Amino acid sequence: MANQAENSSYISLANKYRPQTFADMVGQDSISKTLQDALELGRIARAYLFYGPRGCGKTTTARILAKALNCTGHGENKPTAQPCGKCPQCLEIAQSADLDVLELDAASNTQVEKVREAIIDTVALAATRDRFKVFILDEVHMLSASSFNALLKTIEEPPAHVVFILATTEKHKVPATIVSRCQTFRFRPLTVDEITTHLLDLSGAENIDLTPAAAKVIAKNAGGAMRDALTLLDRAIAFCGNRIDEKTVGDMLGLTPDDLIKQAVGALVQKDNNALHQVFETIQTEGFDANSFLKDLKNALGEAFYFALGQGEEPFDGAKDILQSVSPGFLAQVSRKINKIIEEVKFSDNALISAEVGLFTVMDSCLDIENLVRRLEALERGESIPPSSGPSIQTVAPRMQAAVAPKPKPVQTAAVATSQEQEALAPQPTLSNQQLWEKMLKHFEKSPFVYDVMLNCSVSFKGSAWTLHFAPGKGFYQIQAQSKIADLVKAAKQLGGQTITIELAAANPAAAVQKTAAQKQAVLSKKNEILDEPPLADPQTFSVASPSVNAPEEVKEVLDMFPGELLA
Repeated sequence: MANQAENSSYISLANKYRPQTFADMVGQDSISKTLQDALELGRIARAYLFYGPRGCGKTTTARILAKALNCTGHGENKPTAQPCGKCPQCLEIAQSADLDVLELDAASNTQVEKVREAIIDTVALAATRDRFKVFILDEVHMLSASSFNALLKTIEEPPAHVVFILATTEKHKVPATIVSRCQTFRFRPLTVDEITTHLLDLSGAENIDLTPAAAKVIAKNAGGAMRDALTLLDRAIAFCGNRIDEKTVGDMLGLTPDDLIKQAVGALVQKDNNALHQVFETIQTEGFDANSFLKDLKNALGEAFYFALGQGEEPFDGAKDILQSVSPGFLAQVSRKINKIIEEVKFSDNALISAEVGLFTVMDSCLDIENLVRRLEALERGESIPPSSGPSIQTVAPRMQAAVAPKPKPVQTAAVATSQEQEALAPQPTLSNQQLWEKMLKHFEKSPFVYDVMLNCSVSFKGSAWTLHFAPGKGFYQIQAQSKIADLVKAAKQLGGQTITIELAAANPAAAVQKTAAQKQAVLSKKNEILDEPPLADPQTFSVASPSVNAPEEVKEVLDMFPGELLA
């Protein structure tokens, strides 16, 4: 009989430690302060809307506000910011037994008739005993559109003795006409630290040996809801007794051990097929749930993403060593794709196989492009870099690595080169100076500035020392060439494997340097293009004469291209 009496008097921790005053509220300080200040100033609204996720204190705050409006224990006939908790009003409201404080579950009273019966037809009646008649509507978004319409006028102009407190987890489903007539308060999810601290305080009051690590595990799995955290603590006490540590809580919740998560993350980062398969062998042998494993892995990768950005804590021991070779973007990419696998596995007839196949797909499809670009840029600069974290670079981009040889001068600034560019930039056998100049001229056809410089100069070779000669009147090209010497030297190294030096000089009238065949051909090509164009006038009307023998060199070149006579 004694045991039956003990069982019948058991109260869950969520109910036993439900806050009774504003000071007892956890994590909603701004809301508590605003309501207390309003009560002290007598600025009491006729309708409030509390919204936020489950278990974060909406209904509890509504009850505390109802106590504050009706408390008589302080000896004054007005609302108080500090309800006494001992007067009949406070005691009855805490037990949901006050006749003037009506708590209605809108999910169970969605019809217009029930709303009219419970609220509209009774709202005009005076309070039986209390100072205010308070209507607390929980999950108000569940009311039908007709019920909202019937309630609208009452909320807009309620009697002076009536206060409405609406609570919902889905504010967007409440009509704007209702929201605009309420003072709205957003209840935020509680942080892990807030829940952890509260759990440790309560475990001390209950003489429960709860380790900080175990409290943190419970807090992480509460989803920001204190009520869920207290429910899990109740379950942990039943499972573990008075001694609760991290391992027993993990076993109770069916959480994947950190060692297995570490092994899975390492396999994904290193792209190690055997290691990943071994993870699933362990999952099958130990009987872990595949869905729970995927969720834990996704959460671990999410925490690793923040850790890689320099935020948050290390998700598991040794994470720093594993993650140092990958970029945050890669971790975010893998985490998002695992989230899609979780949705697929829910509807699979063999969750374990589906999860393994899905992760192998993720491992093969996710590329750490950011890290790959960084490594290629280091190779371009000729820097020594540590070995790759896995086979991703070798298996995914061997051609990209081949395109960039480790030499002191950069080959190209992009991380990805086309096959044509790779072929053009690959080191070539040593060419003669003349052949190399012809090849460089061809290479710069699509680079107008460098190409024009090469067309408008003559070149002489003396071993690896090249001299560009500019005829009188072409000083403009000589100035332009000064800024393009680096491009020419670079192209000579890339196309012919030769290291050259280039100097600029005016043309020697006594011994003019002959233009190369390619230059002559390029000039001739331009001449033909111009001559093929339709004439503006009949060329027969113009007299054509040979260029003057004494004309400057640049004028002779113009006359070669444009038929005409030098008049002066």
